[in-house]
Formats: sequence, C-alpha cells, structure tokens
Amino acid sequence: MQDNSGGGGDSSPERFEQVLLQKIKQIDVEPEIRAIAERLRVEAISEIEQMDGKCVDKQKLISSLKVVRGTRPGEVLVVSEGEYGANIEFGTKNSVELPFLFPSFNKLGGLIHKCLQGALNRATLKAR
Repeated sequence: MQDNSGGGGDSSPERFEQVLLQKIKQIDVEPEIRAIAERLRVEAISEIEQMDGKCVDKQKLISSLKVVRGTRPGEVLVVSEGEYGANIEFGTKNSVELPFLFPSFNKLGGLIHKCLQGALNRATLKAR
C-alpha cells in the first residue's frame, strides 16, 4: 500500500486504518442521510394514513412530522413536534400504542446500510 498522507512511509494496517478514518470524516453524507430521512417521513405519513379511525387527528400528526438537523455534525432526525406523536407512537395510560415511526424505520433500514456502505467505499477510494 502506498502512503499518500505524507506521514513517512508507514504502510502498516494500523496506519491505513488511521488514514481511512480521516478520509471518512471528510466525506459529507448529510445529503444522503437527509434524503433517507425525507423518505422515512413520507413512509411514516403512509403508516398514519393507514391507521383508519384509530388516530384521533391524523392531519395534526402528519403536520407535526419534520426532518431537522441534529446536534451532532451530519446528524439528521425525523421528529414529531409536540407530545402528540410520542403519545400515538408509544401510547399513554389511557390509550394503546399505535406505532407509525418504528414500522417505517424498519421498512427503510436497508437504505441506511447502503448509504453507509457507499460512504465507506468512497472513503476507501480516496484513501488509496
């Protein structure tokens, strides 16, 4: 392996791992993550629409779903603003749970893996 990092001539597996980890930090995957988050929000809306009459105010729940930037770099979240979404997802002492976000996440789980695999592949190519 050729060391393109300017760090001497260390071609050990440990050095390769260090270079690779540095390259991964430089890759911006936020656009891909944001696209997945948007798809998750759309899938959650689909789940809500299929709830029949079980959800008291579907439109309120749908309009509460937002894709927002997280607190960590590159973090993107799908949230339900207010307590209504959490009360529907997890239930309350007076109502049963009606999950809409977890089933949506399970349906799209493979996309997250593909996105991370693609980022790793790009980092590997750049590290060479």
